Amino acid sequence: MKFKTALVFIMLYSISVSSQYYKIIYDFKWKTEKESKNYNSELTVLLKNDEISYFESLAKYKYDTLKTRLVQQGAVGFPSPKETWKLQTLISKDLKSQTTTSEENFFDKVYFTTYTCKPVWKILSEKSTFFNYNVQKAETHFGGRKWIAWFTNEVPINDGPYKFFDLPGLILKISDSEENFIFEIKGLTREKTNIEGRNAYTSKVNFTPRQWETFWTQYQKDPSMVFANLNSPNATFSYVYKGKNVDSKEAKDAYNKAEKEKIAVFKNPVELKICE
Repeated sequence: MKFKTALVFIMLYSISVSSQYYKIIYDFKWKTEKESKNYNSELTVLLKNDEISYFESLAKYKYDTLKTRLVQQGAVGFPSPKETWKLQTLISKDLKSQTTTSEENFFDKVYFTTYTCKPVWKILSEKSTFFNYNVQKAETHFGGRKWIAWFTNEVPINDGPYKFFDLPGLILKISDSEENFIFEIKGLTREKTNIEGRNAYTSKVNFTPRQWETFWTQYQKDPSMVFANLNSPNATFSYVYKGKNVDSKEAKDAYNKAEKEKIAVFKNPVELKICE
């Protein structure tokens, strides 16, 4: 009887350890231009659901959870978001296959790009304390920049903000060597989250890293390129932007202005080199 009780305890413990759900808030600070003395700042969130994690703006996360809840309730459309966010990209990681996928929403489509590259770390002997955790220093070269990370093995997940993962513990703080970009933990809770319904009614496009680079180069010059061929002569409805037909100059000009303002926030990009 004691053996059976012990066995049940071990099984339950194994399930609780393997089913790891975390919600981690990071303050993300960045310089729009390398020479700038001032930082932009936005709260971001890392959602760790077993072997899959998601990283995005906290404001976008709130909207994605709302959309997921509405999908579960049978809604066929979504209200406009109440908040805006500067970090437009959602990054998901499959920690089992060691792949990273970036997700970008432009008008009526969501664009997915999957990467097989990952940071290669050099763990250093230097140790400290941060956010009431014991931390250790590590370095990597990723995306054309050198990065310095502080991680703790007291939180048993090998993940972190943005595309950073695969250290023996959670990354609490990471910045590039010139401190153009700084991610710093602000909160950690154990909770299960769900944003699976965020793209329920959006067309999906899959890119290779090279295809994405080509698309992104063109998009930065002319965002309204995504309006091309949306309206067909025999269609029963027309696509509009700000109340204007997307084929009109007014719609294209308005969209280009709005999107280029978003793009300009990251004039100094996080990654300088393509990572495949």
